Amino acid sequence: MNTSQVKKTARVRGISKLLLYMIIGGTIGYIFASGSVKVPEDFQLNIKLVYEYDLLFGFIALVSLLLAVWNATGLLRVGSMPREDEDFVLSPAEKLLGNLMKTSSYNVIISLMWTFLSLAYALGAQEQPAEDKTFMLVNMITAVVFILVTFLLQHHTLVKYNKYYPERTLDLRVGNTREAQREFFAKLDEAERWTVYRSSFAAFKATNSTLIGGIVLFTLYSLFFGFAPLPIIVLALILLIQQGAYYREAGKLSK
Repeated sequence: MNTSQVKKTARVRGISKLLLYMIIGGTIGYIFASGSVKVPEDFQLNIKLVYEYDLLFGFIALVSLLLAVWNATGLLRVGSMPREDEDFVLSPAEKLLGNLMKTSSYNVIISLMWTFLSLAYALGAQEQPAEDKTFMLVNMITAVVFILVTFLLQHHTLVKYNKYYPERTLDLRVGNTREAQREFFAKLDEAERWTVYRSSFAAFKATNSTLIGGIVLFTLYSLFFGFAPLPIIVLALILLIQQGAYYREAGKLSK
């Protein structure tokens, strides 16, 4: 397939997607404008067992706990594994260590979300039921303890990584992150840098799709349950900032 055929196919796909989105948007708009869908005024999207949002916080806590246990057991296992394996490019210990690096990063994000949600819920301006006070306090303290545990696990994971790769040590101390990233990138060879470029662009596209999907989701939420402008505005601002950062870096080539 030559270049013109590729461009023609891409153009047809783009037009087809645009028409599909227009049809879906028009259908949803007509349904709500006609009054076919009505949501009760007292409807609340909150599934709970005993306390408000207990299932939400319980699910987040369970995920964070499982990741922390897997990270801790992995750190114990990686020390007993051989560092080199002639049959594979990466030894089992190196593969496990790579998975631990990803797991610790995921768990830090999830634990931070748990901490911020618990603080916002417990210390927010809205009046909470008196019977939920104890739950909110325990939830907030547990979240703070867990974020400390995840930071500790990430620190030990980085220590293990630096022992395995002394020529590419990572230093993520507060205040030194940007400089550490520059030093680490300078130590990569061309193949590894190409991998970083590809993964960065893949992350850029995935983030774009996720932000746009979030805007659409909160728009539908506003249509179904009540107008919620703040999440839509925040996601749109994040999308603008991301696009601005991308074009700023791309524009450096022409300077």
